[in-house]
Amino acid sequence: MSIFLILKYFHILLFVFWLGTDMGTYYSSKFVINPKLSGAQRSTALQILLGCDLGPRIAMPLIMPTGIHMASLMGIMKVTNLGLGLIWGFGILWLFLVLKVHFGKDEVQKKKLKNVDFWIRPIIVFGVSTFAIYNLFNPDYILVSWVSYKLLIVCGLILCGLGIRYHLGKFTPAFINLLQGHNVEKSNTIMKVRMDKCLPYVYGIWIGLLVNAALGVHLF
Repeated sequence: MSIFLILKYFHILLFVFWLGTDMGTYYSSKFVINPKLSGAQRSTALQILLGCDLGPRIAMPLIMPTGIHMASLMGIMKVTNLGLGLIWGFGILWLFLVLKVHFGKDEVQKKKLKNVDFWIRPIIVFGVSTFAIYNLFNPDYILVSWVSYKLLIVCGLILCGLGIRYHLGKFTPAFINLLQGHNVEKSNTIMKVRMDKCLPYVYGIWIGLLVNAALGVHLF
């Protein structure tokens, strides 16, 4: 079995994993904000939501390394072995950071790592989008335009994720107040409003993933 087929297999799995678990996260959120459910039921729904949300967080750091590596093997993207090593190294470090944030027990450390995870994303978006746009006009390294478009869409997905995290900033305090019986009606309102503000970004992620899949199989 060739390296290319293995990469292709995992790239497809990452797409399925990302889209499927993101839909699971969305579906779970409906139960988290449902005021007709008890605090215990909503807390269980939140745990399911957080478990599903790990899927996109795992897929995001690995989808570009697998895709870029495949493009290199196909001869449609010029990347040196050193470049591939750096891309994979960064992707694996980012994945380790994501897992550390999710499974870590030290809350102080988790908060610091969350901030690191948050701020490296706009840096990635700026670097990758600049590289992709440059190659649309000067195809020195990316030899086919659809690869640049796929990279730009992934950057859009990362930005959508940042938008969701921003709007959920006041969600957790409201949920804690709800469980403690403080300002229940206000907390329910805050949670509903914050979730609603996330919907355009959620739909944007789904559309972006589907468009990228279409580009990958050359539907257009």
